[in-house]
Amino acid sequence: RTGAGNAAFSFEQPVAIPSYLLAIAAGQLEGRSIGPRSTAWSEPSMADAVAAEFGADTEGFLLAAEEITGEPYAWGTYDILCLPPSFPYGGMENPCLTFCTPTLLAGDRSL
Repeated sequence: RTGAGNAAFSFEQPVAIPSYLLAIAAGQLEGRSIGPRSTAWSEPSMADAVAAEFGADTEGFLLAAEEITGEPYAWGTYDILCLPPSFPYGGMENPCLTFCTPTLLAGDRSL
């Protein structure tokens, strides 16, 4: 339903995946484009820092993987979600999205 503070979102995954690779992120999130096929997501207070940390290298990593494998990136988009500091785990990789810890935000792209 939409209206009165409600919103509806839809998602289409054109590449078949097993159910254990499905993950849902919910909360007050902001995204920053960090490349032609990537967005960095986080809480609004961290959005600029996350984009700065991952923006310079993400597309290069995708291009390198494509060169090594000789295949295009199958998932279409590759996004990064930097979790809030209260998330106690390191990270989780899923098709189209990597959940990562905010401890990777060094401020100098060294991690």
